[in-house]
Order: sequence, then C-alpha cells, then structure tokens
Amino acid sequence: MSIADNRVVFYSGVGSKESHQHTVQEFLAIMKEEFQYRSWAAELEMYEKSEIDELNFKDWILPDDFCFFTLEDWLEFSGASIKN
Repeated sequence: MSIADNRVVFYSGVGSKESHQHTVQEFLAIMKEEFQYRSWAAELEMYEKSEIDELNFKDWILPDDFCFFTLEDWLEFSGASIKN
C-alpha cells in the first residue's frame, strides 16, 4: 500500500462515515481506533472470549493479534469491500 493509494473502501460498520466511502488510510484508522486500540478489559472480565463476536475470527488470538492484521485481514474481518 502506497501513500498515494486511491482505492475506495466501502465500509458501513462501527465508526464509518455516513457515505460509507473511505480512503484506505481512513478505513485503517477506523479499524485501529474501534478494534485494535480499544480497551477490551471490561468485556473480557464480563464474558468468555468465545462469547464476544468481534474476537472470533479464523484462528487469530484476538484482541492480541489485531496488531498483525493486514489491509486484507481488516477487510475480511469487517465485511468491507475495496474498489480500485
């Protein structure tokens, strides 16, 4: 991914713009703010990890492994799509 990445990400989940259209950089910033940098302590104290939908994705150990996600992982995790 280059700094001049002109692709458009269509994402309508938590933290998205009303238009649901984001630059790649905007989309990654949303994913980091809403998931990677989120404090999961309260949820993890109240529930088992397996009961928190956001933490069930493939064989990843979440939330710890969010830091290893690529753009493609974030797209699949969030249900977003990308257009060139």
